[in-house]
Amino acid sequence: MRKKPWLLAGLVLTGVAAWMIWNQQTNVEAHDIFEDQKLVVGTTGDYKPFTYWNEERNRYQGFDIEVIQAFAKAADLDVTFVKTTWPTLSEDTKSGKFDIAVGGITKKVEREVVGDFTSSYFSFQKAPLVKKEDVKRLNSLAAINDPAVKIGVNPGGTNEAFVKKHFPKADVTVFENNLDIPKAVQSGQVDVMVTDDIEALHYATELNLAVPKLTEAWEPAEMAYLMKPGQKQLGDVFRVWIESAEGQEQVQQLKEKWNIVSTRETVGAKGAGAHE
Repeated sequence: MRKKPWLLAGLVLTGVAAWMIWNQQTNVEAHDIFEDQKLVVGTTGDYKPFTYWNEERNRYQGFDIEVIQAFAKAADLDVTFVKTTWPTLSEDTKSGKFDIAVGGITKKVEREVVGDFTSSYFSFQKAPLVKKEDVKRLNSLAAINDPAVKIGVNPGGTNEAFVKKHFPKADVTVFENNLDIPKAVQSGQVDVMVTDDIEALHYATELNLAVPKLTEAWEPAEMAYLMKPGQKQLGDVFRVWIESAEGQEQVQQLKEKWNIVSTRETVGAKGAGAHE
């Protein structure tokens, strides 16, 4: 077996020694990730800046892709990525299609039932992505919940659930490919994309769009990685890594690289202005 230099070097300071003792005394997992040194990662590949499929390079890229790769390198694991979708994420997790799923995944009870979440790594809220000329017109739940407003949303996740709950009067179009929705806003096919504020801010910069400064706070939530059932060992080691000085430094560098920011701190500031 290959040695785990990062883990071994930090045993006393990080608490991984406790994990190693636990691992020697128990054998509850059919697939021992750290014995096999293989980590199978599920991802949708359609949620910038967290995960997307780069056709030119024929590989997944994004913030969460690089975070899990950094963790795997520290734990001396080989990573294999497999595709999942938002409608099938829970079932794929439950069935063990992968060891862990990454890519802008919101923590919610329905997903906790089929698997186990890692520690949260980011807080955010839902937000609308609109054209710049619409920032003052489409800056509240009431303004968007209108039959004249066209909303684009991806299926099977928290975005669609949010739209169904808050915008029953709006004209909603479900896009199978989440990557198509920002361009639909840009072209005028839809007026609003409802998504996580981090993704909205990403596209505001990339496509010269905007995220309105909302007149009220939208639902806050947290992101984490979703593990298949029975992965206590993986969750413990991931927590040790992401809370370590090395892990925090790497995650911060990746947040800066991928411009991972949230609108939560500016919500409710008199409804004026916008993130562009």
